[in-house]
Parts: sequence; structure tokens; C-alpha cells
Amino acid sequence: MIPWFRRRMSKPVAEKLDFLLKSQYWGLEQIREYQLERLKKLLDHAWCNVPYYRDLFRKEGLVPADIRTLEDLAKLPVLSKRNLQKSLKELVDERVDVSGLAVNSTGGSTGMPLNFYQDDEYVLWSDAARLRAWRYMVGGTEADLEAVLWGAIRDVGKGLTLKQVLRGVLRERSLMLNTFDLDEAMLKQYLGYYNLFAPPILRGYASSLYYLARYLESHRIEVKKPRAVISSTEVLHPRMREAIERVFGCRVFDSYGCREISQIATECPEHAGLHVVFENQYLELDGNEIVITNLNNYLMPFIRYKVGDLASALDLSPCACGRFSPRLVSLVGRDNDNVELPGGKVINGEFFEFLFFGVPSVIQYQVVYRRSEGQLLVKLHLSEPDASIGDMIRNTMADKYGFTNTAVEYTDSFDKTPTGKLRFVYSVD
Repeated sequence: MIPWFRRRMSKPVAEKLDFLLKSQYWGLEQIREYQLERLKKLLDHAWCNVPYYRDLFRKEGLVPADIRTLEDLAKLPVLSKRNLQKSLKELVDERVDVSGLAVNSTGGSTGMPLNFYQDDEYVLWSDAARLRAWRYMVGGTEADLEAVLWGAIRDVGKGLTLKQVLRGVLRERSLMLNTFDLDEAMLKQYLGYYNLFAPPILRGYASSLYYLARYLESHRIEVKKPRAVISSTEVLHPRMREAIERVFGCRVFDSYGCREISQIATECPEHAGLHVVFENQYLELDGNEIVITNLNNYLMPFIRYKVGDLASALDLSPCACGRFSPRLVSLVGRDNDNVELPGGKVINGEFFEFLFFGVPSVIQYQVVYRRSEGQLLVKLHLSEPDASIGDMIRNTMADKYGFTNTAVEYTDSFDKTPTGKLRFVYSVD
């Protein structure tokens, strides 16, 4: 780290960050009052200015005044990804000419690419929330250098030139590596920069952090230990957390968000669930499905947005860290990370994680159900050849689910989304 450098931050972001550093210790009653006040303003705005929601209220026989409590919001139907695709124009503030606006988009990790708009106020709140989550909640500040293993070329760019490295370190306080455009020579080059700058924070996709930890361990490469590692974007499985913490010699903080609505929740030092960014997001669980209302994007409101992710519970009890914000417990992946077999039997993606958890030779896996062929393909990267693992998988599928068309492929090559995310379990036609 360069001790004389301090990250330049705009005054609006600094003001919001200062607010977030104080509000994170509010009591639950104050949190709910704040969210209800913000929610009512958002609903009034949507009713007056956003055609999609005005029509939705009328269709449901409601007006904004009918939403008197946070729980009343459930009277409105969820906003699905299909709604976003079909009604982009109607979801935008009708007073705004979007022809001059930059459109944002997802990479389509659910098989459904999306376009959307976000206003300046949303961006400011998102920037402040990320700084709190990725710096202060892990024991740092905005001045800390952060090493980032990412996969979206639009965020990172290609290559690893000295000019790119210095621009990232000096301007953004980030040492970036595109893990989707990676070879061993580039990785070694990056590790040289990593040890030179010794960033106190390391952040990246769960699978990228896990890959790096295994690479360092297998090649017996020493790196300077960071203060904290932040895992994001993908489900952080227990074996991945254990390996990353072992190799880097520090705790891993799980972080959860998406491009549509930014930072949603982050682990604190107690590691007892992920604290919801209540200042930006009102979060509900519809069964196990995560539903989010972003409180700050008035240009294109996301009200009761079905993110496509699953969690086991929402904990409202106080955390030992001193925060009272609701905590997501056990993020378990995406709702499409399931396999529906002929006959209607559904295998949750977590089944395979538990299946391989006690098998140390399994370094990585990917499960693809090919609907047209009725075949389950299990890709395995093993530390050493072991045909018995394939037999175990086939026997388990036959005994537990009565399914016999299971193929096992031994490989270290896995399919990824356009932004470099690894999908562990999914189906294709």
C-alpha cells in the first residue's frame, strides 16, 4: 500500500457514507420507521410517474395509501425478470427522455439478460454502501488498496499492462485482474504486482478466489496476507471458504448483491449471516425466494423485485457485532440452480455440494442437466484419478432418485457466463 495516497471521494458519496456508518447501529424500530418512510415516498412517486406501477396498483385495486406498513407491501405482486424484459419503457419515469441515458445490463447468469436504468442518486447510495461493506465492515477504510478478481470485461478490461495497473491503483485503489481472460503467465504477473503493493483487502468471485487459493497452494507460492477476503457474486460453499481462509490466513467475508440493485447484504466480523443494506434495500423472503425493493432508484423503481436467489431465513435478532439490521441466513444459490428430472422430481443444487463435501479429491464440479437428452452430466476436476467417485454419483442418483442416465466427465474446464461467473448446477434444453 502507498501510505501517502488517500482515495478521492466526491462530497455526496462522503456524506452518504458518513450517514451509513452511523445508521448501521440503529435499533430495529428506527430501521423499520426509516424504511417505511422511504417506501411511502417511492410508492407515491411510482403511482404518479411510472406507468407500469400506476397500472399495477389499479389492477390490484390499490392506491399507495393502502400500504400502511412494511408488511402491506406484499399486497403488490412481485416484479419478475420477465416483467423487466417486456416492460422496460413502462417501468421508467415517464417524465424522463431515456434516449440520452446510459443503459445498464446484466450478463444473463439466469439465462435471461436484462436492461435497466439507474439514476444519479441511486449510484451515489450504491457507491457509499459498497465502501461501507467492502472497506469498513471488514476493518478497513476507503483509503485501503483492494485486489479484485473479477470477470466482467466492461468493469475490468482486458490485459494487465503497467499502465492499467498504475491507473487502477492510483485512481481507484483497486488492483484488478480479469479472471475470464486469464492464463498462467498473466496470473504470475498479477501475483508479482500483488506482492509489490500488498493490498490489505482481496475481493472477487467465490470461484475465482477458490481457484487462486488452490493455485497458490499447489504451486507452493507465498503471498502477503491480506487483512480480509471478500467473496461475492457466487455462492460461497463451506469447502471454498475453508480453503481460501487456510491459504490467505485471514477470514472470508461473504458479500451479496447484483447489478440491478447493487449491494444487498454483507457479513460482519461475527459471520452469523449477512446484514441487509436496509438504507438502500427493503428485503422480503417469499418462501425461500429473495424479493427486494430498492429505495433509491426513482428513475426506474425496482419494487418487490424477485432477484432469483434463495435464502433459508431472515434473522431479525440483534447481532453480537452491535448491528440490528436484518440478516440473511444461508444463501443457497439461484432458484434456477435446480434440476427437474422426468416425473417431476427436483434436485436442489445444494444436494451436490453436500454430496461432494466429504470427498477431498473433488477440487471443482459442475452439474448440467440436458433436458433434450434426459441426461445429467457431472463434470469433475479431481486432485487425483478416482473412478470410484463416478460410480458413487451414478449409484446415488439411481438409489435416491431412480435416475440412471448420469454421465461423468473428468475435466478442469467448466462453462461460465459471459461475465465469467461459474454456474455450479443448471439445466439446458
